[in-house]
Amino acid sequence: MSDKMICPIILAAGKSQRFGSDKLLHILPYKGINKALIFHSLIPWLEVFDRINVVVRPDNHALIQTLKKSEFVSRLTLITAINPEKGMSASLVSGIDANKAADGWLIGLSDMPFIQSSVIVKSLEALNTGAEITLPIYNNKRGHPVGFSSRFRIPLLALNGDKGAKGIIASSPNNITFIESPDEGIWQDIDTRKNLMN
Repeated sequence: MSDKMICPIILAAGKSQRFGSDKLLHILPYKGINKALIFHSLIPWLEVFDRINVVVRPDNHALIQTLKKSEFVSRLTLITAINPEKGMSASLVSGIDANKAADGWLIGLSDMPFIQSSVIVKSLEALNTGAEITLPIYNNKRGHPVGFSSRFRIPLLALNGDKGAKGIIASSPNNITFIESPDEGIWQDIDTRKNLMN
């Protein structure tokens, strides 16, 4: 693997409006462990990276304190989202801007606890060996995490709205390296309490 600096960024600046409470703090039994959803989402990343970046809303004091008091605190860099009310793009821009010297970025979502660390490893390996965009896929359906090389620094920093980097991906089909996922965890996010029962 090359010596490229690939930066992991987890977006955790949403408002959980459809869940009814802060879903990231909801205790989720998974793999025999009862932890807040945010930790189930972070653990696969911590199996791959020594340190990860988590983008949070400045007013989400409960989440910030939970992360700061956790066993993982020494391995987390908390990034305050600028204008998170403007949507996912604002949070993504905040994460990229705080790490704009990186050779690439691997972007994950904090409400996706079922992603396998093997997908993160394969995405990282692809970025390290020259991939420009990485997208995991399972049963012909795309998911997360999504990776970008530094070639896309300027368009990433120019994003706005709530669609994240979908426009960049759509306009760059020939730059995509697909990463095979072993299961549907790459597109299973938790938006409502009903999702917990699926």
